[in-house]
Amino acid sequence: MKLAEMNTSRGKTVVARLIKRPIAIQDEELCSREIKGIFESLKIERARVRLNIPRHLVTVRFLKLPSVDESEIAGMVKTESLKHIPYADEDVVSGYRIVEKFGDGYSNVLIAITQADVLRKLIALLKRSGLTVESAHLGSETLLLWYLASREPAGNMTSMLVNVDSDHIDIDIVSQGRLLFTRGAFYGSGTEALAEKIAGEIKVSASAYHKESGNSIDKVVLTGCGAVTAELKDLVGEKMKVPVEVTDQMANFAKSPAAYLETEDASFAELLGLSAKYGEARIRLLPENIEEEKTLGLVKKNIALASAVLCLIAIMAFGLVVKKLHDKKVYIAAIDLELAKIAPKVKKAKQMSREVDIITQKMSERPLAIDLVAEIFRITPTGISLAMMEYESGKAVLLRGAAPSLSDVFKYVAVLEKSPYFENVKVRYANKRSGTASAGTADFEIACPASKAK
Repeated sequence: MKLAEMNTSRGKTVVARLIKRPIAIQDEELCSREIKGIFESLKIERARVRLNIPRHLVTVRFLKLPSVDESEIAGMVKTESLKHIPYADEDVVSGYRIVEKFGDGYSNVLIAITQADVLRKLIALLKRSGLTVESAHLGSETLLLWYLASREPAGNMTSMLVNVDSDHIDIDIVSQGRLLFTRGAFYGSGTEALAEKIAGEIKVSASAYHKESGNSIDKVVLTGCGAVTAELKDLVGEKMKVPVEVTDQMANFAKSPAAYLETEDASFAELLGLSAKYGEARIRLLPENIEEEKTLGLVKKNIALASAVLCLIAIMAFGLVVKKLHDKKVYIAAIDLELAKIAPKVKKAKQMSREVDIITQKMSERPLAIDLVAEIFRITPTGISLAMMEYESGKAVLLRGAAPSLSDVFKYVAVLEKSPYFENVKVRYANKRSGTASAGTADFEIACPASKAK
């Protein structure tokens, strides 16, 4: 387990501690206790943490999608994700980063996919350790953020970033601040001829990038474990025939006067990048139920804060009244008077509470089938033809049909999503037809769960 702790000093983020500790991952209960003990020994209580997931644990694809609209791309990502991993919708977590938008209406998008169950188990383990997971990120993106935070942009130069850790490497290829290619490799600890093996992975990555894009790299930037990167510099230069630069992972990162850094045999580059440029991270890999819990917790916190402020105002106002009372009888009389004044409001509030309960019950009732059918025919755009409509009582409507293009399918999804009758509308599939007569036409199947509120 690696930990990067950052502090804010005079409006500037500084590195306080970089810690690496071994933990027993075979036994979840023991692992949980060890993590809790580590945070307690560091005197960190009720910590909110951000997870960094190494590249080799995530499936990544670069896809050209037929839209430049971010809301449409977000809708396409989930459908495209399921084509590249053998799991059902609810079993995967996906995130994306728009690499580039083109003038022809297409976008180059990086899609990251991982198993939801693995993340849920990790988050549950950390929760038992007393930690709250705020977000989860892809190491390839946080390595890019480290690179952007540690130096000025290198113009049009294409650079390969190699982050060397104790048991794995993450490789990015970047140009003009854009992430063009990414790859990861796990090699474990104590591997013989480690530098030679890593140099081979770097060569394979450069070849794969050249095969996909037709482009070559201009230089290699090594960072991470100091002893290994020093040995790699000449070896990689000889294999790649391009300039090789070794960059200290702490380059351009300020540290506190009492900073404690364990960077000798571990890389913290990705954690530093995440901490320095968290606001620029686009790929979020939290499971949907965790995101919902996080949002609900934030709403509850805001309600509690607002209630506390209102109570404080009420106490201050009441204190001003009490200050003007000079004897016990006047004080008691004033309290009785105030209670009498607010009695009608209390009664009205109770009545409103009962009405809210009734409204809530009514809102929980789903609309009738005829309402759903009427709504679908009302909002279906011209050009969309429906071949079949299945209704599962009280739950959802399944639509099958055809659209002039794939982008029209996702525009239709956006229209359905805006309807108060439906929520969490999802594309089951959307495929272009082949053949000259119907080229471009897209067949689709869309699931429209009924909203609880009409």
